[in-house]
Amino acid sequence: MVDIKQIYAPVETEFDEFRTRYSQLFSCPNPAVDVLLKFLSRRNGKLMRPMLVLLVSKCYGTVPESAYHLAAAVELLHQGSLIHDDVVDESDKRRGRRSANAAFDNRIAVLLGDYVVSMALREIAATNDLRSVDSLSRLIGTLSEGEINQLNALNYPSLSEDTYFDIISKKTAVLFQCCTSLSALLSGASESDAAAFNHFGKVAGLCFQIMDDILDYHDSAETGKPSGNDLKEGKFTLPAIYALTHSNRDWSDHIKAVRSLSATPEQIRDITDYTLSNGGIDYALAKMEELKKQAITGLPAFISNELRSSFECYLELITNRSK
Repeated sequence: MVDIKQIYAPVETEFDEFRTRYSQLFSCPNPAVDVLLKFLSRRNGKLMRPMLVLLVSKCYGTVPESAYHLAAAVELLHQGSLIHDDVVDESDKRRGRRSANAAFDNRIAVLLGDYVVSMALREIAATNDLRSVDSLSRLIGTLSEGEINQLNALNYPSLSEDTYFDIISKKTAVLFQCCTSLSALLSGASESDAAAFNHFGKVAGLCFQIMDDILDYHDSAETGKPSGNDLKEGKFTLPAIYALTHSNRDWSDHIKAVRSLSATPEQIRDITDYTLSNGGIDYALAKMEELKKQAITGLPAFISNELRSSFECYLELITNRSK
């Protein structure tokens, strides 16, 4: 198991500084809003995206003030999008605790998500970098496009790996790309180095989502979600897509039932069991390993061994986590 301290060792001071700054953002003179922000502040995860911003920036020496604002912006945008996702998916759990929509209601949750996104916009404006403002603005649209594409996929009668990767590229990977490419540019990187870091971010995001989808095939004590939750929401992810499209059995009725959100528990279990016993998980794991190799070999050559090791450990943490 990767020790997260191995990852942020080169930026330990900067990461501590970021956490202090970030925690101070979750207050508001309006008591009604302050209660909501305090609720959200207790749900911070590992801060994987800000950590990535700081690691990339550290490759160029001293981490500039603008990188701290970028790190806050991407994490706030991530938090806001999760709140909205939980409303769309009607989820009542987030990181093992009640989601905002379960703790309050959908109306409050949507407004809280909007408020947090507005916080992200203020932070990105504080970078005083128009490229960053433009990129984050476009990112918000891309995240929404990914969600729309995922919902639209409920109407598709067949399964497609290309469609799956298009969705997760827009829903998940693009946020990691923003972390790496913008951090590099704000820290003085050349366009070619920024492109290399952009690729690393994309691969990290793809691996993160693939691992999430693999974990859905196992009951989670952390999130409280049983296995097969994606299928119950009409989502076919990489393990099932591979297993079912490489099967001689006709799965069209099962696919139609899942897509229409009318699948029975038996149909969900049938797909889950078949995926587990017919190479779906192994294929997804192999795809992650292939992507990881691409990411590491594509990093700029000038990076120190310590930082290169941190990037490698970062990918290991993403692809070997249990929650």
